Amino acid sequence: MADTRASLTVIIPTYNRAEILEKCLESLAKQTLPLDAFQVVVADDGSRDDTRKRAERFLKDVFPKMRYLWQENSGQNAARNRAIQESEGDILLFINDDTIATPTLVEQHKAFHDLNPASHLAMLGRITISPEIPPTVFAKLHLDAAFAQWHEKKELDWHAFYTCNVSVKKAFLLEYGLFDESLRYNDDLELALRLSRHGFKIFYDPEALGYHYHYLTEKSYTDLAKLSGKTLAVWYKNAPHLEQELASIGFYLTTPFLARVKYFLGDMIVNEATIPLILRCARRFADTHQALALTLYQKVYRALERKNIREEMKRT
Repeated sequence: MADTRASLTVIIPTYNRAEILEKCLESLAKQTLPLDAFQVVVADDGSRDDTRKRAERFLKDVFPKMRYLWQENSGQNAARNRAIQESEGDILLFINDDTIATPTLVEQHKAFHDLNPASHLAMLGRITISPEIPPTVFAKLHLDAAFAQWHEKKELDWHAFYTCNVSVKKAFLLEYGLFDESLRYNDDLELALRLSRHGFKIFYDPEALGYHYHYLTEKSYTDLAKLSGKTLAVWYKNAPHLEQELASIGFYLTTPFLARVKYFLGDMIVNEATIPLILRCARRFADTHQALALTLYQKVYRALERKNIREEMKRT
């Protein structure tokens, strides 16, 4: 009997975002790669809305090899890890439930792996804000800034492992490690850093484009700063020997002394008492002096991140 496995599986963790997930699945239904040539796995982390109903419509009517996995709420990494274990594909394409794939995205990921079959090679595609979402300065701070650093680069390091649009070989993950379920942010980078000890390499194809269908607000931006700080501290507690690597992504407590002095002085200016005023100024300048507004928001983000690092480090 012929092997009917899909060579590529798209893994989508989700939680209580049925309407957005439906848009994601609709974009996958419009791929140039035939729908029977890849598998879709929706890893539902305990949704209480109608996610199951909407996902199962695609399972029944659209994707021949789709699977819907439901678990009690345990975090997106637990959902991803289960999906990895139960996927059919030799290639795993990770996207988010608010990633809207352009029609060639899946085919481009598959083509890369067809040309680069070595198990340690991965591919990153680009993500930018959906044109259907009203413009906001926070897209430039969050998504555009992240991908701008890879402009005109082809081979990247572990800092570029973004699970909103990245594909890897399943065998490599099963051999060298899955997602750390104790982390809630920067979990993709933590995995990529572990994998990099085994020769893991990431190549960038900005033409493999997806759109982020999510309106970023000031609160969601500052909440990310808090979550990042807490997670960096948890990561350091789990792996204190990674002080240099963590310093490169914001864990300032392991940076050189003079850098820590700079951060200390900065936190005397940007702190819990002054942040509301700085945010008001940033809002005022967002339309007329956007570069200044972006700088102010970045200062607030880093200050909140450092504050949450300190608070988490105090915990037992």
